[in-house]
Amino acid sequence: MKNLIFTILLAVLIVCAADKRFINTGKPIIQQVSKETASTSPILKTTKVHTQAKVLKAPKQKVSKKLAVKSLPRRNPSAHSAKAANRTELLNVPLYNQMSSPRLYNGCEVTSLAMVLNYNGYHVTKNELAETIHTVPLYYQNGENGNPNEGFVGNMQDGPGLGVYHGPILKLAQKYAGKKAVDLTGSPFSKILKQIDQNHPVWIITTSTFAPVSNFRSWKTPEGLIQISFSMHSVVITGYDQKHIYINNPYGIKNQRVDRQSFIKAWDQMGKQAITITRHP
Repeated sequence: MKNLIFTILLAVLIVCAADKRFINTGKPIIQQVSKETASTSPILKTTKVHTQAKVLKAPKQKVSKKLAVKSLPRRNPSAHSAKAANRTELLNVPLYNQMSSPRLYNGCEVTSLAMVLNYNGYHVTKNELAETIHTVPLYYQNGENGNPNEGFVGNMQDGPGLGVYHGPILKLAQKYAGKKAVDLTGSPFSKILKQIDQNHPVWIITTSTFAPVSNFRSWKTPEGLIQISFSMHSVVITGYDQKHIYINNPYGIKNQRVDRQSFIKAWDQMGKQAITITRHP
C-alpha cells in the first residue's frame, strides 16, 4: 500500500513540474521565436540589402546626372538650328525654264514640280505635267473666279492666268511618286530646312519678289471667298545658309540666292505651301 501511495505521489509531482515549466517558459519561448523571425526574415533582409545596394552602388543623383549629360545632345533644341544655320551645300536639282519652248507663260508651279520629280528619278516634262493637271476657268459666266485650290486657274501656256496651289500639285506629284510625295504645307520653316538636310528639294509657293507683297484681292469662287495675289510664284528650294535661301527659279536661274528672312516671310504670307518627295513613303 505504501508503495502504491508513493507511486501516485511521484506521478503527481512529475505532472505538476511539467505544467510549471510550460507556464514559466512558454512566453519567453514565443518571444524568442519572434526575435529570430524579425532578424532572419529573408524578405526584410533582401529589402535592406537592396536599399543599401542602391545607395552604395548606384546613387539616384549620380545616375540622373549621368543620363542628363548623355541625352543632352539629342534633346538640345538648338543643335539642329546651329547645324542648319551653317549649311552651304546645295542640292544639284535640274533646272527647267518655264519660258523654254514649248513655253508655259504661267507654268511656274508645274515647272518647279518637274524639277523635283526628275531629281528623284521620275522622268517627266513640264509640258506633260501641264497637260495632266486639273484646270479651272479664270472667269465663270456668273462673274465668279476660278479657285487655285481646285486646279490651275486660267490659261497656263499663254495667259491670262493666275496659278495653282499645293492641293492639285500634290495630287499631280502622287501620280508619279505615290505616297513618297509629302505635303508639308503649314509646317514650320525649320521642317522645310530639315528636308534639305536630308537631300530632299522642296517645292514651294512664294512671291515673284521673294518678299511680302500688298496686292492681295478677294475673289469670289464657286467654293467661297478667297484671297489671291497675281504676284504668286513657285520655286524649288535647293539649299540655305545663315542669311540666304537658294532656289531653282523656273525663270531660268539655278541656285539663285535670296534673302532668307524676306523669303520666309513671303512663303508664310502665301500660306506656307510646300511639297517634297522622300525616298521612303
